[in-house]
Amino acid sequence: MSQDFKQARFSTHEKLAGKLDELARGQDIKSLESFAKAYLGMYLDIDSELLPAERVSLLADDDILDSIWSGFHHVLYHQALLSPEDIGCLYAEDERMAQGYIALAAIDREIESSHGKWAELLPDDLLESLICFHYVDKNELKNQWMDYAVQQRPQVFSMALLRFWQSIQNCGVERYPGFREIIQKQELQPVLKNLVLPVLQNVRHINKKLLPALLLSAFEYVPHADLLRTCQRRLEGEAYMSVKHHVYWLSSAFLLEPDQYRDTLFEYVGRTREKALPMLNFLESVIKKGQASQVAISASMLADLLYMIAPKFRPGRDQFGRMDDNVQKIIWLFDLLGQDSSTEGRQAIRRLRQIRVMRRYSHYLDRAEQEQAKRH
Repeated sequence: MSQDFKQARFSTHEKLAGKLDELARGQDIKSLESFAKAYLGMYLDIDSELLPAERVSLLADDDILDSIWSGFHHVLYHQALLSPEDIGCLYAEDERMAQGYIALAAIDREIESSHGKWAELLPDDLLESLICFHYVDKNELKNQWMDYAVQQRPQVFSMALLRFWQSIQNCGVERYPGFREIIQKQELQPVLKNLVLPVLQNVRHINKKLLPALLLSAFEYVPHADLLRTCQRRLEGEAYMSVKHHVYWLSSAFLLEPDQYRDTLFEYVGRTREKALPMLNFLESVIKKGQASQVAISASMLADLLYMIAPKFRPGRDQFGRMDDNVQKIIWLFDLLGQDSSTEGRQAIRRLRQIRVMRRYSHYLDRAEQEQAKRH
């Protein structure tokens, strides 16, 4: 142990030796917060390779340590932790939450010392607070309780985050800790299943980079009738919506109810690549998700999409013989159409041939028609 840490232990003993009871009852929040931060690996001058308890022992001798562990336990189980709503408000106001550091350190300490019985000690309200604290206060711990919450109590996890995010939103802030992680991490899918529809319904401003992934999950996890109603409400209820947001919501509505939204989508996309590009990328994701998204893409829908998108991109290769990525996606749609040899599929190709601007893709229409003939 370095001389600096010996001095730190001495100073701690001098400061706290006379009020160990206060520390053990969780009343000295300021001191417990500093020890919790050490436990969580938040001090750069303490080796992060040390075990959490070893980090604290650098700052306090054995007499003080027992009171620290008791204080952690008392804060976790005998003091009312902040609710998801309260944590959201404090986060929105950039307020420090000492209780959060202590609670996160305390639950990890409980897991280490409970011989596998810790899960029985987690009532819903405590778990809700821990989840929100976790996303506010990043740390170096493995957080075993998070894996348990995801797998065994995903509904509690989901609703805690929704209440947390709505509280932040109600304070006029649009930063949602954990939002991106929930959408992108495969191991968090049990939580996302419960969360995706309420988020689409209640979060006002969803990041335009995350909305496609959220909608893609919704096609998989949400009854399509509910998703369609949500799309309709979002399209009707917002006076202003960015281009990409509008494209994603409208494209989703079209996939769910093509006859109702075909003309609206065609009119909105118009002749601009600005709208066609996000639509093409989003539709590719949904179609490739295939069975998981449960979206039935008919030959008529493929023809409609090709009519909307293909004229905006001229097929061809650059000087290196490479074809544009967007054109390749369009050709993929033609190939999908070629796999449908039904009467509807053959009629779709005939309909596209009657559109003058589609002549630039005549080679791919021929190829699709030949494939249909093989399959017929």
